[in-house]
Amino acid sequence: MALIAKSANAEDLLLRPLSAQLLAPTLPEREGWVNREYLLKINGRGRKYQIKLARQFGFQQFAQPAGGCCFLTNPQYANKLKDLLSHRHRRDYGLDEIILLKFGRHLRPAPYFKLIVSRREAEGRFLASYRQRFIHLTTTSHPGPEALIDGKVTDSDLLTAASIVAGYSQGRSAAGVNVVVSPLQALPLNLKVVPFNVAKIPGEWRL
Repeated sequence: MALIAKSANAEDLLLRPLSAQLLAPTLPEREGWVNREYLLKINGRGRKYQIKLARQFGFQQFAQPAGGCCFLTNPQYANKLKDLLSHRHRRDYGLDEIILLKFGRHLRPAPYFKLIVSRREAEGRFLASYRQRFIHLTTTSHPGPEALIDGKVTDSDLLTAASIVAGYSQGRSAAGVNVVVSPLQALPLNLKVVPFNVAKIPGEWRL
């Protein structure tokens, strides 16, 4: 919480009304802008008190409150976020990039691009919905995953990415798999690649 206050340049101005009585008084409380006695001391992951409070105020419909599900507490998600931040020299990432951290296998074969490969059919449909924002790959000769490329790639990188996607398809044991690569603002490419042995993907590529 201290890091958030510092990063937001809020410092002592940041007031947390649901848990304020468990924390040191902040400037708004010390100056009398708010009455500390009316603030709460909620802690823990349960949300029963918040639901009870909502009903006391007469709210009949409200979103199911989340409890203890911050994605930053998930080591895999946290690693993906660290990777995103470390490979962007400017804050030029958007909400889409943040959302995509929750879906698929994330592989970084090179510092300048990342490959996101779906694990399940539902994930595949979700990733395919981003084909207008990222380079999109899908297999056509065999059932397989949907994949996205985040970053700028060379023709050699496209072949590597297509080979990895083929390696996760049902044609992983075939001599060749057809993969359609759809670049942004360019015609699709039909590639026939040898499937990558995904068991031999270097550990440093996996996020």
